[in-house]
Amino acid sequence: MQTQMQPQMQTDQDIQLKASRDVAMAMAAKAKLLLRELKTVKADLAFAKERCAQLEEENRILRENREKGDNLEDDDLIRLQLETLLAEKARLAQENSIYARENRFLREVVEYHQLTMQDVVYLDEGTEEVTEVYPIKVPTATKLPSIATTPPPLPSSPPAEASHNISQKVT
Repeated sequence: MQTQMQPQMQTDQDIQLKASRDVAMAMAAKAKLLLRELKTVKADLAFAKERCAQLEEENRILRENREKGDNLEDDDLIRLQLETLLAEKARLAQENSIYARENRFLREVVEYHQLTMQDVVYLDEGTEEVTEVYPIKVPTATKLPSIATTPPPLPSSPPAEASHNISQKVT
């Protein structure tokens, strides 16, 4: 019986290692994609800075001309600048909302991954049993009849006996 469980545990560990490796590979691929996006965003930022410098130069010229006298031709240039700035602002706001949404999604993925890594899966002769690394102790209704049973907050550090029990089960 003991010899049958040993290969099964080794197989389970191999499956868990493969799953962890797959997650790591996916995270590395996502990091590579994000690095590429970062380079693109930096290039866009450089372009925006260049365009900003150009608009500042046009603005300086307009101010100098305004001090010298009123030109109706300048109104068209001002209108064009304002339209350009509004279009750029709208584009940047749209981009910002996309990045904020993606950032929120990535944070949720990381949070989910962290939560799933807190659970340890044990396979017992083909039956799957999930045991929490930090089990939550819920008071029974017989001890506290007048208080609603709500789980206490998760501990910030693992209890010594819980981690000891898990290490005994794994070995």
